[in-house]
Order: sequence, then structure tokens, then C-alpha cells
Amino acid sequence: MAHSPENGRIILEMRGVSKSFPGVKALDRVDLEVRAGEAHCLVGENGAGKSTLMKILAGAVPLDEGEIRIDGEPVHIRSPHHAQQLGISMIYQEFNLSPFLSVAENIFLGREPRYPHTPFVNWPAMYDQARDLLRRINVDLDVRRSVNELSIAQQQMVEIAKALSFQAKIIVMDEPSATLTEHELNALFNLIRELKRQGVGIVYISHRLEELFETGDRVTVMRDGKYVGRLDIAEITQRRDDPDRAAKITATRDAIIRMMVARKLDEGLFPKETFERGEEVLRVEGLCRYGVFHDISFALHKGEIVGLTGLVGAGRTEVARAIFGADPLDEGAIHLYGKRITVRSPQDAIRHGIGLLTEDRKNQGLILGMSVRENTTLANLSELLRGLVFLDKRRERDAAAKLARDLEIRAPSVETVVQTLSGGNQQKVVLAKWLFTRSKVLIFDEPTRGIDVGAKVAIYELMNTLVRRGVAVLIISSEMLEVIGMCDRVLVMNSGWMPNALSGELRDWPSHELTYAEVNA
Repeated sequence: MAHSPENGRIILEMRGVSKSFPGVKALDRVDLEVRAGEAHCLVGENGAGKSTLMKILAGAVPLDEGEIRIDGEPVHIRSPHHAQQLGISMIYQEFNLSPFLSVAENIFLGREPRYPHTPFVNWPAMYDQARDLLRRINVDLDVRRSVNELSIAQQQMVEIAKALSFQAKIIVMDEPSATLTEHELNALFNLIRELKRQGVGIVYISHRLEELFETGDRVTVMRDGKYVGRLDIAEITQRRDDPDRAAKITATRDAIIRMMVARKLDEGLFPKETFERGEEVLRVEGLCRYGVFHDISFALHKGEIVGLTGLVGAGRTEVARAIFGADPLDEGAIHLYGKRITVRSPQDAIRHGIGLLTEDRKNQGLILGMSVRENTTLANLSELLRGLVFLDKRRERDAAAKLARDLEIRAPSVETVVQTLSGGNQQKVVLAKWLFTRSKVLIFDEPTRGIDVGAKVAIYELMNTLVRRGVAVLIISSEMLEVIGMCDRVLVMNSGWMPNALSGELRDWPSHELTYAEVNA
């Protein structure tokens, strides 16, 4: 395996970096060092300051104090364009794509190849170059296709291809694997290995700690905006035949968790509680949306958490949206407590007590320009009315503040604009919104995407609390450990179908379902 002669040389130094926002000390004298040819993992709980540090590196946010050196030379990064000129490319957790442009146009936006001595775009050359970049990451996409027609996972791969197109020395990947299938994730890891061989320095941010040991060389841990420490994991990563590798991974992961959260998670990552299964709450029969999913039937009961899994694109999210009334149904019936209900819109679903925590919190779960308070109460304003038209502002603030405390939402106050929060805290605000509706059925679509390990445990404990209160919970997840660790039964979808789908009176659980006891045997 040939390595670049540049490998091992320090190409990035960030020393004593500090940054404050109104009411918040986001970064306090943080250090980070990246070498050529290494994948340097950056971890910490939501709100630890990881994204802010990387935005400073990418030129999106100016630093208040500290120093940045590229190849040993001090630099003052003035803008994202300047950062790109310095060889820094950033893949943000929230996508930065133009939805109505094609894949190729997004990759080369502002840098389109042109015919010599003319202003005209060389479309064939641009399409060929885009295809070449996508082939490098083992992705088969029509480069002429509009980005708004792509799945979230496909959009993520376009972001990666766009970053590669800059020929960067340093590539920052902020949660790049959050929505990827196992096949796409393996392609991403192979790509990182190839970039390392070429001498590129990778800053890899992920809440999935198991990923660190696939390609990572060193880990820097942050907590509350401060540098906590650094661990070398290259030996674990490279020596895959080591008989003690699993034990070393477990010990190192536990050490990282303690550094991140300043406490030990004694109950483990999946604090599953088992309850007696009670009465049926929700039942769907023969749901069909032509060309999307077909003959979907299942039931949810009190006292259980049911998982819905399958590859990205299998139709899981589309089924959830149809149950919630966001997309139309062509056939099928929905029953709540044995009574058939009509759900033609999200308003109908909310009125019947059905809530949906969407996969895409930025575009579908929140109004980013509104406050924590306003987002929390938005789906149930009738609860706060005085008379017919006036909101009780004090009750609204008190309710939002209580939920913010219960969910440990890190914000200066409930009046903080949601757009300024970290991704994980935004996800908690979405959770708060549905808790305020007192829903009877809650559908969690990828509930822990982009969430740190401490917050994941808090969300799982919240699910236990909901089930204890009699709420029926359906989890849609691509993380098999999450499904196995938290679900009593598992439904599997494939290309819009549930193999051996239910029919009749639902008296016997079909073969496409697995019980908690079976998957944990």
C-alpha cells in the first residue's frame, strides 16, 4: 500500500481558538491538529462546539481569539471561498445544495468547465467530470437529475463528490454517514482510506463511535466548548487481525464516552425496559400508494416499541408520511383503538393523536426562524388559548421551559431562535413539540440521526417513559443496533413491500416480524 511521502506532516494547527455568541461561550481555547494522510475524529456531545470550530476553519464564522496554521504558515481565513483557496473543503451536517439544479451543476456550481475563450458551459465535459467523481465513491447517479428528486442519502453523496472536486488538502466531514446505507457507508470508508493514501487530511465528526475504529487514526474530544483530550487509535484501526481488538475498541469507546459526558453511562447505550403488551392502539391494513409502497399492514399496541427498518429507499418514510396524512393514500384503512379514522392531512392526524418526528428536521420538523418556545407549542396552540383567539403567553413560556429542562435543550432561553442551535438540540425541540401534543401514537423517523451518545440515551429513556404512559411508539431506523436494542418487534420493508405482509384479522405475527427476544437471543 503506497502512501504519499507527505503523510505524517502536520498540515493544520488550530491553537487557543475561542468564540462567543450573545449569551454563549461557544469555544474556549480549543486546540486541534491534523496530519497529512490521517483521519482525525472530532467528537463531543451536542453543543460541545464541534460544528462552530469547523465553521471557523471553513471561513463561515470568524474566530475571536487564537491562531490557525496551514502547512506551518499562519492564516486569517476571511471567507468560505478563501478557505477553499487554502485547500479546505467542508461537508456540512445540513446540506448546502441548490435543490432545482442538477447533480452536476451542484458539484461544479460557480466553477463550470467552459469552452475555450467563450462564456459557454461545456456541458458534456461537466457531466463526464461529475460521473468520474461519483464513480470514485461507488455511487451510480444520473448527473442530469435534479437534486430535489434525490433521497437524503443520495444528496449526501453529492455533497461528498462536490467536496472532492476542490482537490482539497483538508476535508471536513460533519456527520457524513448519518443517513447512509451499509453499502454507501462502506463506500465512504473506502473513499476515506483512498484519500488518506493520497495525503489528504480528514476531520471526521460523528456521533456513531463505532465508526471511529473503521478509518480513524486519532480522536480529539470536546466538552462544553473546551478541548478535553486526544487519543491515538491508529493501532486499533490498522490491526484488524488483533485477537484483542474487540476488547480494545470497547475500552477505548468507554473512555471516549467518559471524556465526552464527564460521567459513566452505567445502564449502557440501550436502556430498554420491557412492559406487558396491552390493547391495540393503531392498526393499518392494506395501505397502498401506487408506485411507492403496497399492501402494508401492521399493528401497534400499548406497552411496546415497534421498529420499522430496511434499506434507504425501501419506502419506510413514505409509509410514515401517509399514516400522518402528509402524503395521500390510494388504498387502505387506518384504525385507532379499533375505530376506523380518516386522515387526509397532518391536521387530521394531530387531531386524532398521531405525531410524526420527521427524518429531515431542518425542512420538515422546525421553523428555523422561530424560537424554541414557538416551535415547541406550534402543533397544539389550542391548548394555550384564552377565549377564542388570544394565546396565554405565560403558560406557553412555562410549558416550553419545562420541556426544555426535561429534554436538556442547550439554549440560553426558550426565546432563542432555533436556527442558532446545534443539530442535536434542534432534534430535541422537535421532540418537545410532539410531547406537548400528548399524542397517543408517536412515529420516530431516524430519531437519533446526528445525535451524540449522551443525548441518544436520553431519547431512549424518553421512549421508555412514553411507552410506560401508554403511548404506542414506532421507530424507523437505519441503525440495526438501535432497532435490536430498543424494539420489542421489528418490521422489515423491501422495495415498498413487507415480505409476507399481514392479511386477515392480524391474529398471528407474520414472518416479516422479529421479536425483541429473538433478535437478542
